[in-house]
Amino acid sequence: MVSAPVSDPEAVGPAGVRPAATGPEARAARRVAVRTFRPRRSTAAVLVSSVTALVAGVAAAEVIATLIGSPLRILPLERVADSAVGVHWDGPEMLAASAVTAVVGLFLLITALVPGRGSHMVLRTDDQDLVVGLSRRGLRHLAETTAREVAGVTGAHARVRRRTVRITARVPAPVDPGLRARVEDRVRDRLLELDPTGPVRVRARLRRVEGGLR
Repeated sequence: MVSAPVSDPEAVGPAGVRPAATGPEARAARRVAVRTFRPRRSTAAVLVSSVTALVAGVAAAEVIATLIGSPLRILPLERVADSAVGVHWDGPEMLAASAVTAVVGLFLLITALVPGRGSHMVLRTDDQDLVVGLSRRGLRHLAETTAREVAGVTGAHARVRRRTVRITARVPAPVDPGLRARVEDRVRDRLLELDPTGPVRVRARLRRVEGGLR
């Protein structure tokens, strides 16, 4: 990480972090950055469109072939027609089919509208033309490296779940009571230096290792 001197000492916070900009350009830049690293639901869209196109194509081919007198018999239309005779719109079969169709449609609609969970920690740039994000793998590596810098820590393993970074630090016996807080503070300060757009929680636990081996 490259740092540059700051000419205005009031432009940064106590930990060397800039205060969040509140102007319309900064808010617009944040929205652009978050949307850039947000999943596009492409898998669900491709699956639904493929199934819809396949069913529609088979149905159209069957209807056209039946109209010209050479049915393909891919779909058992006669059996379906015989089963449909005598079925009422308010019957239990139709109500059950309608309920299933409505549930499936609602699920697909929610899947399309609700944004997916991003795979990167978005960093603030206050510039709509510049978006920066740190991958989960990079975030884990940064947290582990930072935790190992704390005196008394011989090894560390990090996991990332949404906005929470959980660190398991290996320490020799006896365990310093204040070591866990120092690990959390060091990792949290390092992440804040990157200036993320949202809050990041850091949780650490200590694992005692005899002899302090990694």
